[in-house]
Amino acid sequence: MNFMRKHSWPVAVLVAATLASCGSEPAAQDELNVDAAVDSTKAERLATTKKIFYNIPSPMETAALLKKAGAEYNSKILNDVKNVDRYTAASQQALNLGVYGADLSYASVFNHTQESMFYTSCSRKLADRLGVTSAFNDSTLELMQSKMNDRDALLDIISETYWDVDAYLKDNGRDNISALMIAGGWVEGLYIATQVSASNDTPELRQRIAEQKHSLNDLVGLIGAYQADDARLEGVKGDLAALQALFAQVTTPAPGATITEENGTAVIGGNSPAATLSDEQLKNIREKTASIRNSYIN
Repeated sequence: MNFMRKHSWPVAVLVAATLASCGSEPAAQDELNVDAAVDSTKAERLATTKKIFYNIPSPMETAALLKKAGAEYNSKILNDVKNVDRYTAASQQALNLGVYGADLSYASVFNHTQESMFYTSCSRKLADRLGVTSAFNDSTLELMQSKMNDRDALLDIISETYWDVDAYLKDNGRDNISALMIAGGWVEGLYIATQVSASNDTPELRQRIAEQKHSLNDLVGLIGAYQADDARLEGVKGDLAALQALFAQVTTPAPGATITEENGTAVIGGNSPAATLSDEQLKNIREKTASIRNSYIN
């Protein structure tokens, strides 16, 4: 996933912020079952899911689109950093690593450095609990610190960090946990966009929300590729299916005709006819997304 970049504080301040914002370490509880597909099936699935994965806008891209649409920063809609110690099950940790990653992207794109570091520390905590410590190590945090005043560089570092988490999980046979991380980030991105639209309903933002119909279909395909016997994974499948039903009536251009490049970033829409999203459709999607997202963070 493409996530973010950084700005600099003294290391002592960074450590203090990490400890203060993310609480203490709780005891680990249940773990998400790891899918034990045979090697040939895994290879085939990897090729399929990689194709799907690259069609899903990253939280960083979503946040950038919000800013481009004229949205204003609102920290109240983000997941509270104090919630991080609630997530003791591996499935919760994976989902909320995605959620916090989206929040991190949102805060960073809008140049809110302090919040960015809080969300970085929470992401690191969840990554540690999932056994992907290498992605959020001291070297990464020091690099982020050194780039605190270089927004673009900071965003690049964050993006690379989340790609590393995804790659590590896949390389270690934990593809389904990676899929939950992606789902959590996508849901949080849609949640932020739909919440912002309640107070800043611009035609461009509404179109961007409508166009998530295509990325949702890709995400459903990704999650559906896993057969792990886990209630949370099955629950996520049901959540996405419910959103799919709401997006079914939304009119959008064909996905193949709507992706363009702007400064190296994939942009859905381009010169294609605008997607349409009625007031009622937007309201229903906003309410359902909020319900799903809140079930993931609480």
